[in-house]
Amino acid sequence: MGGATDDCVEADHLTEEKKYPSHSFILISFVYPTHLPLLPKMSLSKMKDISVSLSSNTDALWRNCFELTNEMNITAPGRRVFPTLEYIVTGLDPSKYYVISMHFEFMDDKKLRFVGGKWTESPSTEEKGVPRIVFHKDGAQLGKDWMDKPLSFDQIRVTNRKSDQHKGPSFVYLLTQHRYIPVLTILEGDQIVHISKIDYTSFITVTAYHNNALNQLKTENNPYATGSRQDRRQKREAESSSQSAKKMKKESAPSTSNSTVHSIPSPAPTAFPFPFPTNLLSQPNVLLQQFQLSSQMFTQPQPMFPNPLLAVLFPTPPITPDEPAQIVTPPVNVEPVEPAEEDTTVDT
Repeated sequence: MGGATDDCVEADHLTEEKKYPSHSFILISFVYPTHLPLLPKMSLSKMKDISVSLSSNTDALWRNCFELTNEMNITAPGRRVFPTLEYIVTGLDPSKYYVISMHFEFMDDKKLRFVGGKWTESPSTEEKGVPRIVFHKDGAQLGKDWMDKPLSFDQIRVTNRKSDQHKGPSFVYLLTQHRYIPVLTILEGDQIVHISKIDYTSFITVTAYHNNALNQLKTENNPYATGSRQDRRQKREAESSSQSAKKMKKESAPSTSNSTVHSIPSPAPTAFPFPFPTNLLSQPNVLLQQFQLSSQMFTQPQPMFPNPLLAVLFPTPPITPDEPAQIVTPPVNVEPVEPAEEDTTVDT
Protein backbone atom coordinates (compact mmCIF):
# COMPACT_ATOMS: atom_id res chain seq x y z
CA MET A 1 0.00 0.00 0.00
CA GLY A 2 3.00 2.26 0.38
CA GLY A 3 3.36 2.67 -3.40
CA ALA A 4 -0.27 3.57 -3.80
CA THR A 5 0.08 6.15 -1.05
CA ASP A 6 2.95 7.88 -2.84
CA ASP A 7 0.96 8.08 -6.07
CA CYS A 8 -1.96 9.62 -4.27
CA VAL A 9 0.13 12.26 -2.57
CA GLU A 10 1.05 13.69 -5.98
CA ALA A 11 -2.59 14.39 -6.79
CA ASP A 12 -4.41 17.60 -5.89
CA HIS A 13 -7.31 17.97 -3.48
CA LEU A 14 -6.12 15.31 -1.02
CA THR A 15 -7.29 16.82 2.20
CA GLU A 16 -8.39 14.10 4.59
CA GLU A 17 -6.38 11.45 6.41
CA LYS A 18 -8.17 9.02 8.74
CA LYS A 19 -6.32 6.43 10.83
CA TYR A 20 -8.22 3.41 11.94
CA PRO A 21 -6.84 1.68 15.09
CA SER A 22 -7.98 -1.80 13.96
CA HIS A 23 -5.86 -1.65 10.83
CA SER A 24 -2.19 -1.13 10.20
CA PHE A 25 -2.55 1.14 7.16
CA ILE A 26 -3.70 4.71 6.50
CA LEU A 27 -6.85 5.16 4.43
CA ILE A 28 -6.63 8.26 2.28
CA SER A 29 -9.93 9.38 0.80
CA PHE A 30 -10.34 11.87 -2.04
CA VAL A 31 -12.55 14.84 -1.18
CA TYR A 32 -14.06 16.18 -4.39
CA PRO A 33 -13.82 20.00 -4.60
CA THR A 34 -17.13 21.70 -3.88
CA HIS A 35 -16.59 24.36 -6.56
CA LEU A 36 -16.67 21.70 -9.32
CA PRO A 37 -19.82 19.74 -8.51
CA LEU A 38 -20.42 18.66 -12.11
CA LEU A 39 -17.20 16.70 -12.59
CA PRO A 40 -17.11 12.96 -11.83
CA LYS A 41 -14.90 11.38 -9.20
CA MET A 42 -11.22 10.94 -9.84
CA SER A 43 -9.36 7.71 -10.42
CA LEU A 44 -6.06 8.30 -8.64
CA SER A 45 -4.30 5.20 -9.84
CA LYS A 46 -4.32 6.43 -13.46
CA MET A 47 -2.67 9.81 -12.91
CA LYS A 48 0.99 8.87 -12.49
CA ASP A 49 1.68 7.96 -16.13
CA ILE A 50 -0.05 10.97 -17.73
CA SER A 51 1.96 14.11 -18.38
CA VAL A 52 0.72 17.49 -19.61
CA SER A 53 2.91 20.38 -20.72
CA LEU A 54 2.63 23.44 -22.93
CA SER A 55 3.58 23.09 -26.56
CA SER A 56 6.95 24.32 -27.71
CA ASN A 57 5.23 27.12 -29.65
CA THR A 58 3.64 28.64 -26.55
CA ASP A 59 5.75 27.64 -23.56
CA ALA A 60 8.40 30.35 -23.90
CA LEU A 61 5.80 33.07 -24.48
CA TRP A 62 3.82 32.06 -21.38
CA ARG A 63 7.02 32.19 -19.32
CA ASN A 64 7.91 35.65 -20.64
CA CYS A 65 4.43 36.97 -19.88
CA PHE A 66 4.57 35.47 -16.38
CA GLU A 67 7.84 37.28 -15.66
CA LEU A 68 6.12 40.57 -16.56
CA THR A 69 3.12 39.76 -14.30
CA ASN A 70 0.79 38.44 -16.95
CA GLU A 71 -2.42 40.39 -17.54
CA MET A 72 -5.33 38.98 -19.52
CA ASN A 73 -7.44 41.58 -21.30
CA ILE A 74 -11.13 40.66 -21.12
CA THR A 75 -13.94 42.54 -22.86
CA ALA A 76 -17.73 42.46 -22.92
CA PRO A 77 -18.00 40.99 -26.46
CA GLY A 78 -15.48 38.26 -25.56
CA ARG A 79 -11.75 38.03 -26.22
CA ARG A 80 -9.33 35.24 -27.09
CA VAL A 81 -6.99 33.97 -24.40
CA PHE A 82 -3.46 34.89 -25.37
CA PRO A 83 -0.97 33.30 -25.29
CA THR A 84 -2.96 30.38 -26.64
CA LEU A 85 -3.66 27.46 -24.30
CA GLU A 86 -1.96 24.76 -26.36
CA TYR A 87 -0.85 21.53 -24.66
CA ILE A 88 1.09 18.33 -25.31
CA VAL A 89 -0.36 15.23 -23.60
CA THR A 90 1.49 11.94 -23.11
CA GLY A 91 0.86 8.75 -21.16
CA LEU A 92 -2.70 8.07 -22.31
CA ASP A 93 -3.87 4.61 -23.30
CA PRO A 94 -3.84 4.73 -27.11
CA SER A 95 -6.91 2.46 -27.39
CA LYS A 96 -9.17 4.22 -24.89
CA TYR A 97 -11.41 7.22 -25.37
CA TYR A 98 -10.81 10.42 -23.41
CA VAL A 99 -12.52 13.79 -23.08
CA ILE A 100 -10.52 16.89 -22.18
CA SER A 101 -11.95 20.07 -20.63
CA MET A 102 -10.74 23.46 -19.45
CA HIS A 103 -11.87 25.86 -16.73
CA PHE A 104 -10.36 28.83 -14.89
CA GLU A 105 -9.80 28.64 -11.14
CA PHE A 106 -9.22 31.46 -8.65
CA MET A 107 -5.66 31.58 -7.36
CA ASP A 108 -6.76 33.32 -4.17
CA ASP A 109 -9.58 35.38 -2.69
CA LYS A 110 -7.98 38.75 -3.41
CA LYS A 111 -8.89 41.68 -5.61
CA LEU A 112 -5.98 43.45 -7.24
CA ARG A 113 -5.62 47.11 -8.15
CA PHE A 114 -2.82 48.77 -10.05
CA VAL A 115 -1.82 51.81 -7.95
CA GLY A 116 1.35 53.83 -8.21
CA GLY A 117 2.91 51.53 -10.77
CA LYS A 118 2.41 48.31 -8.79
CA TRP A 119 -0.30 45.81 -7.90
CA THR A 120 -1.98 46.04 -4.50
CA GLU A 121 -4.24 43.41 -2.95
CA SER A 122 -7.44 43.70 -0.93
CA PRO A 123 -10.11 41.18 0.13
CA SER A 124 -12.47 40.24 -2.67
CA THR A 125 -16.14 40.85 -1.96
CA GLU A 126 -17.55 39.69 -5.34
CA GLU A 127 -19.84 36.68 -5.41
CA LYS A 128 -18.08 33.75 -7.01
CA GLY A 129 -20.16 31.10 -8.70
CA VAL A 130 -19.35 27.75 -10.22
CA PRO A 131 -16.67 28.11 -12.95
CA ARG A 132 -17.73 27.32 -16.46
CA ILE A 133 -16.26 24.14 -17.95
CA VAL A 134 -15.43 24.22 -21.65
CA PHE A 135 -14.92 20.85 -23.34
CA HIS A 136 -12.51 20.54 -26.21
CA LYS A 137 -14.16 21.00 -29.60
CA ASP A 138 -12.92 17.59 -30.83
CA GLY A 139 -15.07 15.77 -28.26
CA ALA A 140 -14.16 12.19 -27.27
CA GLN A 141 -11.07 10.83 -28.99
CA LEU A 142 -8.73 7.89 -28.65
CA GLY A 143 -5.63 8.40 -26.58
CA LYS A 144 -3.41 8.03 -29.62
CA ASP A 145 -5.28 10.89 -31.37
CA TRP A 146 -4.87 13.22 -28.37
CA MET A 147 -1.15 12.44 -28.18
CA ASP A 148 -0.57 12.64 -31.92
CA LYS A 149 -0.60 16.46 -32.07
CA PRO A 150 -0.92 19.49 -29.75
CA LEU A 151 -4.42 20.21 -28.45
CA SER A 152 -5.57 23.81 -28.29
CA PHE A 153 -8.38 25.64 -26.52
CA ASP A 154 -8.27 28.59 -28.89
CA GLN A 155 -12.08 28.56 -29.10
CA ILE A 156 -12.43 30.01 -25.58
CA ARG A 157 -13.55 33.63 -25.28
CA VAL A 158 -13.27 35.38 -21.91
CA THR A 159 -15.73 38.14 -21.09
CA ASN A 160 -16.44 40.46 -18.16
CA ARG A 161 -20.20 40.43 -18.79
CA LYS A 162 -22.02 37.46 -17.32
CA SER A 163 -24.92 37.59 -19.75
CA ASP A 164 -22.53 36.99 -22.66
CA GLN A 165 -22.06 33.38 -21.53
CA HIS A 166 -25.33 32.69 -23.33
CA LYS A 167 -23.66 33.43 -26.67
CA GLY A 168 -22.13 29.97 -26.75
CA PRO A 169 -20.48 27.19 -24.72
CA SER A 170 -17.01 28.66 -25.29
CA PHE A 171 -17.76 32.04 -23.65
CA VAL A 172 -16.42 32.19 -20.10
CA TYR A 173 -17.30 34.92 -17.61
CA LEU A 174 -14.41 36.08 -15.40
CA LEU A 175 -14.26 38.74 -12.71
CA THR A 176 -11.95 41.62 -13.45
CA GLN A 177 -8.94 42.38 -11.22
CA HIS A 178 -8.67 38.79 -10.00
CA ARG A 179 -5.96 36.20 -10.43
CA TYR A 180 -6.85 33.00 -12.29
CA ILE A 181 -5.07 29.86 -13.44
CA PRO A 182 -6.18 27.59 -16.32
CA VAL A 183 -7.01 24.02 -15.27
CA LEU A 184 -6.92 21.19 -17.82
CA THR A 185 -8.87 18.04 -16.91
CA ILE A 186 -8.71 14.66 -18.67
CA LEU A 187 -11.63 12.25 -18.26
CA GLU A 188 -11.98 8.61 -19.17
CA GLY A 189 -15.66 7.80 -19.23
CA ASP A 190 -17.08 9.13 -15.95
CA GLN A 191 -13.74 9.29 -14.13
CA ILE A 192 -11.13 12.04 -13.91
CA VAL A 193 -7.73 10.59 -14.76
CA HIS A 194 -5.62 13.77 -14.68
CA ILE A 195 -5.75 17.41 -13.61
CA SER A 196 -3.05 19.82 -14.75
CA LYS A 197 -2.23 23.32 -13.48
CA ILE A 198 0.89 25.03 -14.78
CA ASP A 199 1.86 27.79 -12.39
CA TYR A 200 3.30 30.22 -14.98
CA THR A 201 0.02 30.26 -16.91
CA SER A 202 -1.69 32.27 -14.17
CA PHE A 203 -2.83 35.80 -15.03
CA ILE A 204 -4.65 38.87 -13.72
CA THR A 205 -7.85 39.87 -15.51
CA VAL A 206 -7.92 43.49 -16.69
CA THR A 207 -9.87 45.65 -19.13
CA ALA A 208 -6.74 47.56 -20.24
CA TYR A 209 -3.08 46.65 -19.99
CA HIS A 210 -1.08 48.46 -17.33
CA ASN A 211 2.35 47.13 -18.28
CA ASN A 212 3.54 48.64 -21.56
CA ALA A 213 6.24 45.99 -21.97
CA LEU A 214 3.64 43.22 -21.65
CA ASN A 215 1.34 45.00 -24.05
CA GLN A 216 4.13 45.31 -26.60
CA LEU A 217 5.11 41.66 -26.19
CA LYS A 218 1.56 40.44 -26.81
CA THR A 219 0.97 42.83 -29.70
CA GLU A 220 4.09 41.61 -31.51
CA ASN A 221 3.23 37.94 -31.06
CA ASN A 222 -0.55 37.88 -31.30
CA PRO A 223 -1.84 37.65 -34.88
CA TYR A 224 -5.25 38.87 -33.69
CA ALA A 225 -3.92 41.85 -31.74
CA THR A 226 -5.17 45.31 -32.67
CA GLY A 227 -2.90 47.22 -30.31
CA SER A 228 -3.48 48.73 -26.91
CA ARG A 229 -6.60 50.65 -25.94
CA GLN A 230 -4.75 53.93 -26.41
CA ASP A 231 -3.65 52.90 -29.91
CA ARG A 232 -7.23 51.93 -30.80
CA ARG A 233 -8.53 55.22 -29.41
CA GLN A 234 -6.04 57.20 -31.49
CA LYS A 235 -6.99 55.18 -34.57
CA ARG A 236 -10.69 55.85 -33.99
CA GLU A 237 -10.02 59.58 -33.51
CA ALA A 238 -8.00 59.71 -36.74
CA GLU A 239 -10.76 57.90 -38.63
CA SER A 240 -13.38 60.23 -37.15
CA SER A 241 -11.37 63.32 -38.20
CA SER A 242 -10.92 61.92 -41.69
CA GLN A 243 -14.65 61.22 -42.04
CA SER A 244 -15.51 64.73 -40.79
CA ALA A 245 -13.14 66.29 -43.32
CA LYS A 246 -14.64 64.22 -46.14
CA LYS A 247 -18.14 65.20 -45.06
CA MET A 248 -17.30 68.91 -44.98
CA LYS A 249 -15.64 68.65 -48.40
CA LYS A 250 -18.67 66.87 -49.80
CA GLU A 251 -21.06 69.48 -48.42
CA SER A 252 -19.02 72.39 -49.82
CA ALA A 253 -18.66 70.85 -53.29
CA PRO A 254 -21.35 71.80 -55.89
CA SER A 255 -23.94 69.19 -56.46
CA THR A 256 -23.46 67.14 -59.63
CA SER A 257 -26.58 65.05 -59.29
CA ASN A 258 -28.82 64.43 -62.24
CA SER A 259 -31.92 65.60 -60.43
CA THR A 260 -34.16 67.98 -62.38
CA VAL A 261 -33.74 71.60 -61.36
CA HIS A 262 -36.87 73.64 -61.87
CA SER A 263 -35.98 77.07 -63.18
CA ILE A 264 -37.71 80.08 -61.69
CA PRO A 265 -39.39 82.14 -64.44
CA SER A 266 -38.13 85.68 -64.83
CA PRO A 267 -40.67 88.43 -64.11
CA ALA A 268 -42.34 89.93 -67.13
CA PRO A 269 -41.01 93.33 -68.17
CA THR A 270 -42.97 96.29 -66.86
CA ALA A 271 -45.05 97.98 -69.56
CA PHE A 272 -44.75 101.71 -69.71
CA PRO A 273 -48.04 103.66 -69.83
CA PHE A 274 -46.80 105.70 -72.80
CA PRO A 275 -44.95 104.97 -76.02
CA PHE A 276 -41.24 104.62 -75.41
CA PRO A 277 -39.19 105.48 -78.49
CA THR A 278 -36.03 103.45 -78.93
CA ASN A 279 -34.02 106.43 -80.13
CA LEU A 280 -34.04 107.83 -76.58
CA LEU A 281 -31.42 105.26 -75.59
CA SER A 282 -28.82 107.36 -77.39
CA GLN A 283 -29.96 110.55 -75.55
CA PRO A 284 -29.33 110.05 -71.80
CA ASN A 285 -30.66 113.49 -70.79
CA VAL A 286 -33.92 113.05 -72.59
CA LEU A 287 -34.24 109.53 -71.22
CA LEU A 288 -33.77 110.85 -67.70
CA GLN A 289 -36.46 113.46 -68.21
CA GLN A 290 -38.88 110.87 -69.50
CA PHE A 291 -38.17 108.68 -66.50
CA GLN A 292 -38.79 111.58 -64.12
CA LEU A 293 -42.07 112.36 -65.85
CA SER A 294 -43.23 108.76 -65.62
CA SER A 295 -42.36 108.73 -61.91
CA GLN A 296 -44.41 111.87 -61.34
CA MET A 297 -47.35 110.28 -63.08
CA PHE A 298 -47.42 107.41 -60.57
CA THR A 299 -46.65 109.49 -57.45
CA GLN A 300 -48.69 112.68 -58.12
CA PRO A 301 -52.48 112.63 -58.38
CA GLN A 302 -53.87 113.16 -61.86
CA PRO A 303 -57.32 114.69 -61.44
CA MET A 304 -57.73 115.39 -65.11
CA PHE A 305 -56.92 111.89 -66.32
CA PRO A 306 -57.40 109.31 -63.59
CA ASN A 307 -57.27 106.56 -66.20
CA PRO A 308 -53.69 105.85 -67.45
CA LEU A 309 -55.07 104.97 -70.86
CA LEU A 310 -56.35 108.52 -71.30
CA ALA A 311 -52.93 109.87 -70.38
CA VAL A 312 -51.46 107.86 -73.22
CA LEU A 313 -54.01 109.07 -75.69
CA PHE A 314 -53.77 112.72 -74.55
CA PRO A 315 -50.24 113.29 -73.27
CA THR A 316 -49.50 116.41 -71.24
CA PRO A 317 -46.72 118.59 -72.69
CA PRO A 318 -43.56 118.36 -70.64
CA ILE A 319 -42.66 121.19 -68.33
CA THR A 320 -39.09 122.33 -68.80
CA PRO A 321 -37.22 124.22 -66.07
CA ASP A 322 -36.30 127.10 -68.42
CA GLU A 323 -39.81 127.95 -69.44
CA PRO A 324 -42.68 128.65 -67.12
CA ALA A 325 -45.58 126.38 -67.29
CA GLN A 326 -48.16 127.54 -69.81
CA ILE A 327 -51.62 126.93 -68.59
CA VAL A 328 -54.09 127.03 -71.39
CA THR A 329 -57.53 128.11 -70.24
CA PRO A 330 -60.33 127.25 -72.60
CA PRO A 331 -62.41 130.29 -73.74
CA VAL A 332 -65.67 130.99 -71.94
CA ASN A 333 -68.68 131.86 -74.05
CA VAL A 334 -70.65 134.70 -72.46
CA GLU A 335 -74.19 135.16 -73.77
CA PRO A 336 -75.52 138.78 -73.91
CA VAL A 337 -78.26 139.67 -71.51
CA GLU A 338 -81.22 141.57 -72.99
CA PRO A 339 -82.17 144.75 -71.11
CA ALA A 340 -85.42 144.61 -69.23
CA GLU A 341 -88.38 146.64 -70.63
CA GLU A 342 -89.49 149.57 -68.60
CA ASP A 343 -93.00 149.46 -67.17
CA THR A 344 -94.88 152.40 -68.78
CA THR A 345 -98.20 151.84 -67.06
CA VAL A 346 -99.34 155.00 -65.27
CA ASP A 347 -101.77 154.88 -62.46
CA THR A 348 -104.79 157.14 -62.93
